[in-house]
Amino acid sequence: MLDSFTLYFASIAVMVVMTLLNFLTWRTNKHTPGTLLYIFYPVLLLGVIIGFTLIGRVPELVAISIANILMFAASIVHCLAISQFLDYRGIGFKLVCAFTAFSSVMLGYYSFFSLSIQDRLFISDIQHIAEAAFLLFIFIKYARKPYPNGSIVYIIILTLVAVSFIARSIFMQKIEQHDTLLSPWFSSLLFLNGVIAPMFYAAGMALLCNERREQHLNKLTKKARKDLEIRGLFLSTISHEIRTPLNGILGSAQLVMNQTSDARNKAYCEAIINSAESLNLLVDKVLDYASLDQSDEALYEEDIEFKTWIQNLCLLLSPLAEQKQLKFELLCNIPDQACYYCDQQKLRQIIINLVGNAIKFTDQGSVKIQIDLITEKQLEHTIKISVKDSGPGIENDEIAYLTEPYGQSSAGKEKGGTGLGLAITSRLLEKLHSKLEIASSLGSGSAFSFDITCALGELSLVAQRHQSKDYLTGLKVLLVEDLDLNQKIAVEFMADDEHKIKLAKDGKTAIELMQAHHFDVVLLDMNLPDLTGQQVLKTLAKIEHKNQRTPVLAFTASLSPSEVKEYLALGIKDIVGKPIKHQKLRQALSDSQSTKTATVAVDLVDTLYDASASETLTSSFSIDEVSSIYNEFVLSTRSKLNHCQALVEQQPEQCIKLLHRQANTALQLGFNRYGLALKKIERRMLDKKPLKNAINEALDLWQQSLEEYLRCVRKGLQ
Repeated sequence: MLDSFTLYFASIAVMVVMTLLNFLTWRTNKHTPGTLLYIFYPVLLLGVIIGFTLIGRVPELVAISIANILMFAASIVHCLAISQFLDYRGIGFKLVCAFTAFSSVMLGYYSFFSLSIQDRLFISDIQHIAEAAFLLFIFIKYARKPYPNGSIVYIIILTLVAVSFIARSIFMQKIEQHDTLLSPWFSSLLFLNGVIAPMFYAAGMALLCNERREQHLNKLTKKARKDLEIRGLFLSTISHEIRTPLNGILGSAQLVMNQTSDARNKAYCEAIINSAESLNLLVDKVLDYASLDQSDEALYEEDIEFKTWIQNLCLLLSPLAEQKQLKFELLCNIPDQACYYCDQQKLRQIIINLVGNAIKFTDQGSVKIQIDLITEKQLEHTIKISVKDSGPGIENDEIAYLTEPYGQSSAGKEKGGTGLGLAITSRLLEKLHSKLEIASSLGSGSAFSFDITCALGELSLVAQRHQSKDYLTGLKVLLVEDLDLNQKIAVEFMADDEHKIKLAKDGKTAIELMQAHHFDVVLLDMNLPDLTGQQVLKTLAKIEHKNQRTPVLAFTASLSPSEVKEYLALGIKDIVGKPIKHQKLRQALSDSQSTKTATVAVDLVDTLYDASASETLTSSFSIDEVSSIYNEFVLSTRSKLNHCQALVEQQPEQCIKLLHRQANTALQLGFNRYGLALKKIERRMLDKKPLKNAINEALDLWQQSLEEYLRCVRKGLQ
């Protein structure tokens, strides 16, 4: 063991280092409670050590008094700093302060009135033990779970300190003043308390701050993810309301195009259809574009005759330029019959964004799209697409951050842009393995360009895609639809194939017509003004009519799994979704006369969330449709369950119906344990048994199920 004076100087060095470390810890955690106060703890201990080293060089009572005052002050500061950090406001700290005050009085007594070095050491030991015991208590009870690593460090050293001082107070024999510094107990405790403990304390506080910072970042990350998920779910829900009017846009445009022989009108109709299809795609992909941290999705590539494709796209964009009296032109320097295999949807959105930006910020002059063939290989071409304008131009220092979210030029701020257009464009180009290049000169305009390498496609595949297949004609069809626009679109589409159509605007009329006439197929809207489609089918099952074997197609935009399951259980042959598309309607009518049946099956597995349920649904529905179904369910589940809780006493029958629908939907979507829990609640209500805390337990189970579902979703995006 080193001599006591060497230990004093070693302790002084350690305290200086601890002070520096605590200062650096505070520098990086300025807003963390307790870190600033913790700097003064080693400073006070440094004063204590210096005070003890002065014994024999200054009056003894002066040195002892200063050292003891600083020692007890350090103890209070230590406990207060840790209490602030852990946000501890219990009575324990007040008790420690009171005991420290009492110890200081007793220490003063044994220093000035009843001189006894043995008693002073005993009082000091007891005070150190009390300090260590208090800190051990709050670390074990309040810090162990939130700060496991930092707590381990503190618990180890505090336990060692407490045991050492207890041992010294018990086993240290009576000594005189001149023997104090030579005592092995004294020197050992000095080494522990002045050298070892400070190093542990500094490391422990740094670990505590690091864990606290990680917790804060995790909370922010979870909040950000939750906000993104909520926003995505919300957007997905309202997208359903957007798809319904798209039915009218697409259908009307197709009807006009089929009935006109004017080439210009056909071109405009194609532009409208392209625009509506693009909007429909954006509705399906809005979650991807709303969140910049989404993982890359697979490209949807197909063969396109590029020159014709870009001309149609320009036809769509030209009215925007005409409204501002701008010259809009296309320079396409590629072969006339060039066919490329590419993701036309992403490419269309990129060009629309760039041209829209150019038109928006150009008040006079022109907007030009220029396409140049850069390299020509045997199996692929590299083309350069440029959008040039005569607008105000962009400052050089602004170009660097234009592709960042919410990055805007001075002109953009004046025009009131969102700052997201170019960020989305840049992200889409990344998916196409390209990069946006920006060149601009103030007063002369800007040029936005990118290179894209496309594999050569087959023109024959393009022609084949647009050719009609063999469809059945002359079917006798009953169309049950209450909306005038949907009636017109469906009638006109089916008239092209010479189907014989009868129309019913409500469920009652549909039942009467099915009693009076035989049909080859029935198109049944599932949301009629008087009856639901399910009620119509249930009524027909109970009466005599001429269409017992006639296939029924559900004509609806409501495609939740529970509803699909109910449709199939009632004998629905297939589902024709809205918005109506000509080719899909044709195919569904033809398939209705075959033995092909639509099936949706889910194997029930005892788990919080069964990912195979979504895989089963994707066999009948698109990924976007399945995603929309899940999002809608997830968004509304908690509120519906809360609504059930409110209905339990006042409207039990309504509550049972709501529970039944929720349970079936949950089971269909793979939330098996939650669905079974709702089934049990439903059964208890039907049996008029008390629910106790069943709904609250279901809420907790739903939270667990949701977390598991989101975990699977995030895993799938990695």
